[in-house]
Amino acid sequence: MKFLLSAAVLLLGSAFAHATPTYWTFSYTGFHDQEAATDLPGMTLSGAFHGTDADGDGVLEREELAALLIDGKDYIACAAASNAYYHCGADRFAFSLAGGLSFSLGEYGSDPEGWVGAGSLIETGSMQHSWQFNPGGMAEHHLLWTAATALRMTQVTPAPSTTITAAEVSAVPEPASWALLALGAAGIAWARRRRQGPISV
Repeated sequence: MKFLLSAAVLLLGSAFAHATPTYWTFSYTGFHDQEAATDLPGMTLSGAFHGTDADGDGVLEREELAALLIDGKDYIACAAASNAYYHCGADRFAFSLAGGLSFSLGEYGSDPEGWVGAGSLIETGSMQHSWQFNPGGMAEHHLLWTAATALRMTQVTPAPSTTITAAEVSAVPEPASWALLALGAAGIAWARRRRQGPISV
């Protein structure tokens, strides 16, 4: 019975470890300007996100995000302002140490008649697309991902700062998981010792 109780404590501790919020910053560097037909190796797209892997599957998904910021705009918070003529938000998001970072987000809108409008979309691995239109015409700009586009990520909290690149992303247990595992093992040892009773000298 005590062994089962200790095992339950371990499982509960593991669940809490997975439910710990994670905070990351990221940057993609190196794009191709489609309209100018030139590579921009120094151009960077930077952002940050945080959320909680509530289901403990090792993947942080769109529904588990608390914030996703790019150029100061939070694409999770702005979704509440969306309406028939304006859309803002992240339509897709996934991050894991094994699978890396992937998202699709944007902000765009127009007047009710559809005469004037503007917007921008970012699809990782594909492009950043911005546009604006009015009765006089339309202007577009595309920045494309290339084979040289590099992803750099930094976990800023709760663990000590850890920087990884796209090539270094791999599954590594979180420090909180190790701490709770050690606590559970100590609990099992304590329960066994109590079951054996005091040692007579």
